Amino acid sequence: MLKEYAISDILDLPSQQITYFAGTFEDTEDPDMEWPHRHSFYSLVWFTEGTGLYVIDFEEYEIKPDRVFFVSPKQIHNWDYSENCKGYILTVDSTLGGEFKLSDTFPYLDIDRNAKEVLARVFPDLIDNFLRRNDITLDIRYMYQLCERFAKENPVTYYTTHPSMMAFKTLVSENYHEPHTMEWYAGKLRLSVEELNVLCKAYSGVTAKQYLLDMIVTEARRLLIYSDRNVNEIAFGLGFEDSSYFSRIFKKKTSLTPSGFLKKYRKTR
Repeated sequence: MLKEYAISDILDLPSQQITYFAGTFEDTEDPDMEWPHRHSFYSLVWFTEGTGLYVIDFEEYEIKPDRVFFVSPKQIHNWDYSENCKGYILTVDSTLGGEFKLSDTFPYLDIDRNAKEVLARVFPDLIDNFLRRNDITLDIRYMYQLCERFAKENPVTYYTTHPSMMAFKTLVSENYHEPHTMEWYAGKLRLSVEELNVLCKAYSGVTAKQYLLDMIVTEARRLLIYSDRNVNEIAFGLGFEDSSYFSRIFKKKTSLTPSGFLKKYRKTR
């Protein structure tokens, strides 16, 4: 079972409820943690310098200057970065993040020169307010709103911030345990199945059904390594009446059976 860390663990502080933290990447000490792991909070990391890899939910993303990463409480992650990495870190506990309706809509955002100039002004001010023990909840909301705006201006991430796409993702995550049809999802979004397919293809390159299966398999991978449930329990919990069908879908998406995935993962821990 993977270790889950709170903000106080990351800051190496006595056990206590910490709502948020803001600081620079280079001045925030890297605590002694099990890798990979997951957090009980939301995090935003903007790399201004450096290289490396950031693994989020088993997908590898390159660390490079002016790339902002977003990780949510459920997500399993790991990273390997160069010693010259610099940037900024913002963490928000799950309660406050829920109030702000934060989500893992997209794993990262590449910002252009104009966006960089804005964040370079806003982030130091946010950190300064945090160090002065001022309430920075409004600053946090503004930071995420800025990133959402920049995402909409970026053709690579635009569709991840599309209201219907975000609503579809939320519907799926809230209904893993129910085998709903595409007509059901489309109806909840007040779209036709065709419109939902067009939206999903524009965002992910796959149909709505394939996108649904991708999300379910990602949740299955999390449960396989984070929960104590066996394969049958996970399959039924995700809405599959036939565990063998679940295993076939899982293998098609990951090239491994559920048990094979778990064995491989445990060997690399």
